Amino acid sequence: MIETLSYRNAFITALGLHVFLAFLLMYESTHQRPVLMSSNQPEMTQAESLAMEQPAQAIKAISVDNQEVMNTIQRLQEEKQAQRQAEEKRQQRLAQEANDARNKRIEEQQHLAKLKDEAARMAIARQKQMVEEQNRLKQLAQEKAEQEKHLADMKQQQIQLQKQQKEAEKLAQLKKKQDEELTRANEALALKAKAELAQKQQVAAAQQAALESQKNARISGEVDKYKAMIINAISQQWILPENVNSSLSSQFRIRLAPNGVVLNVNLTRSSGDAILDRSAQSAIYKASPLPVPTDPDTFNIFRDISLTVRPESARG
Repeated sequence: MIETLSYRNAFITALGLHVFLAFLLMYESTHQRPVLMSSNQPEMTQAESLAMEQPAQAIKAISVDNQEVMNTIQRLQEEKQAQRQAEEKRQQRLAQEANDARNKRIEEQQHLAKLKDEAARMAIARQKQMVEEQNRLKQLAQEKAEQEKHLADMKQQQIQLQKQQKEAEKLAQLKKKQDEELTRANEALALKAKAELAQKQQVAAAQQAALESQKNARISGEVDKYKAMIINAISQQWILPENVNSSLSSQFRIRLAPNGVVLNVNLTRSSGDAILDRSAQSAIYKASPLPVPTDPDTFNIFRDISLTVRPESARG
């Protein structure tokens, strides 16, 4: 900063001297008297010629110095303009930073105010909750006191009742009431026992029915299985007549022994073809003994069974 100030002072001083010299030379050149030179006059000496050229050279030097001065002035003005613009930008940046800081401070103040309001509301809510809790505790204490008073009153009443029950009439009525209650209790127990017995019987019946259903399902499966086995055994022994109609069928009632031996065969529904019926009956006797279940309960179904036979089963 000090070097710049010294340079400026020196420059201003030099500028002033150059302006003064230029003014002086211009003044002298304008006030010189014109000199008429005759052709008869002798030529000027070299010294005189140099003396005449010096003012022109001085003017030229002053003109060059003035140009440098103007360039320097312009450069200084440009530097000053650049400094002023930089200062303006710095001031604008500082103003923007100050504005941002002010806005941030305002936001922080608003946030703090919001937090303060929220804290105040929470404090009010907590205070209200504490008051309600105190009121509730007070109410509970009051209810407890009332209950204790009620219990005390009931105890006193019981004492009075016990005193009254000492009288004969009261004792008799109490005994009668107890007897009635006992009778009702016995009746209720009897009804309950009866209901429980009925429920157990129902459960037992349901279980028995389930067992019977399972047994019937098993027997039904066994019956179907052995019927298929019997038809297969008969089909292996069945010699079909020629040109028989495979869609015909004959139904027989067969009586069997426990070991599967065929005891009797009766035709219950003819196929319409007597030869086919006789061949089927003959095949039943040939297939004896037929496969039968060993379980007695299941075999009872096979003692006397109804069986339908078809030619297609023999061919299949």
